[in-house]
Amino acid sequence: MKLTTRVSAYFLVALAIALTIYSLVFYSVTRRQIESQFERELQGVLNSFVAVAEIEDTEVKWQPLEHSVSFGSFDDFGEIHWVVVGDKNRVVEKSRSADQAMTSLAMQLAAGNAASGTMLAQIEPKRQQRILYHRLTAPHPLAVNRELDEFDELIVVVGRSTAKRDAIVSRLTFFVTMLPLAAWCVAAGLGRWIVRHALRPVSAMADQTQSIAGSDFQTRLIVQDTGDELAELGTTFNHLLDRQQAAFEQQSRFAGDAAHELRSPITVLLGQIDVTLRRPRSVDEYKTTLELLRTKTLSLQEIVEALLFLARSEGDTASPTMQPIAFASWLNDCASTWTNLPRGADLRLENSVEQSVSVRATSTLLGRIVENLVSNAIKYSSPGSPIEVQAINDANHVVLRVTDAGCGISESDQQHLFDPFFRSSDARSKGISGNGLGLAIASRIATTLSGTLQVESTLGHGSCFTVRLPIDLKSESSNHPV
Repeated sequence: MKLTTRVSAYFLVALAIALTIYSLVFYSVTRRQIESQFERELQGVLNSFVAVAEIEDTEVKWQPLEHSVSFGSFDDFGEIHWVVVGDKNRVVEKSRSADQAMTSLAMQLAAGNAASGTMLAQIEPKRQQRILYHRLTAPHPLAVNRELDEFDELIVVVGRSTAKRDAIVSRLTFFVTMLPLAAWCVAAGLGRWIVRHALRPVSAMADQTQSIAGSDFQTRLIVQDTGDELAELGTTFNHLLDRQQAAFEQQSRFAGDAAHELRSPITVLLGQIDVTLRRPRSVDEYKTTLELLRTKTLSLQEIVEALLFLARSEGDTASPTMQPIAFASWLNDCASTWTNLPRGADLRLENSVEQSVSVRATSTLLGRIVENLVSNAIKYSSPGSPIEVQAINDANHVVLRVTDAGCGISESDQQHLFDPFFRSSDARSKGISGNGLGLAIASRIATTLSGTLQVESTLGHGSCFTVRLPIDLKSESSNHPV
């Protein structure tokens, strides 16, 4: 289902529910008002006739000429018929419109015993009347010496045809049904046009997206600056393409740099092998050549392992089995091996981490971070200059800083320092050996350990690399039981 159809359907369903509720409420209130007005008018005429009669102790007098009777205008629902029946079912008075059927019904009610009431009478086929009646009786009637306007009891009967009322209700039903339906149909057509017009940028973006080839990382969606969610969607998609382009270019550079780095040791290996095979050699010469080949092979193996580590995505690599490591003790043990380094005397350790503080890691991963940072500091600083390794902890992190007084790194190079195979322009100009993988590996390991690796450097004044690793709080709490 297209988005235009889905949005239109939601809109029309909501509109249908709203119109249905409104129509039902309007119909119910209006019909109740019509029926109430119909009954009030009929009841008003009955009350007027009841008020004309005078009830005394021994008789009921009917003297309409002595009283003013006003019925008002009843054009909406039609004329009201009335009949007054006295003793012995004698019709005392009736309206001109009261026909024989109305009169007979009044006499039947007079013959009964009901004091008052309402009824719906079928006067003729397909003709109903609403009937109201009220009986007036003297408390102590004396059936002697009666005047013509004196009675033991009177019954007043009023009625009105329900045809006009029913017709009004029928018209109300028709309009309450058809008008919302017509409005809904108009809204369906107009709403679909509006939705299609509003979602036209989405269709345009879909067409543009389909036209972008899989290898095209330069084309971007044309986004109109409307300030709405669609513009935000287009901008976000363009940012995604930017990131995809950056990732593709980085992958291309990675592949090219990897091929270049692998070519050098392979070329050396082949060259040494070819030179050795040109003529017979002595045992010592073969041994020297094999040692050189072994050194280059180890270098090649190191590069391959680094490439494999960096080439794996974080989701594809199974997380190593982490365990709590007492960082202070581990760092002291690691520092004890620095004496074997060429500049071991220049390394200074300041370990202020509390003995109870642990981090979740593996000894291999931690050792690789420190080894890469220390070897990097040794490589890019002058012999005899100090290299400070400082370790402290706060409430949540262990902080390890490796500071050197070397050549430093420019601000432009710092942005790419942790990219694979990146080497600063100063390092290349000075001919410092390296393959640009150490810091990239250290950064990836820090991320794997839920930490960070940052650099602060001033060109010509040295660099400071800072590793922040989260403290293993579970191990911390177990060491301090409550």
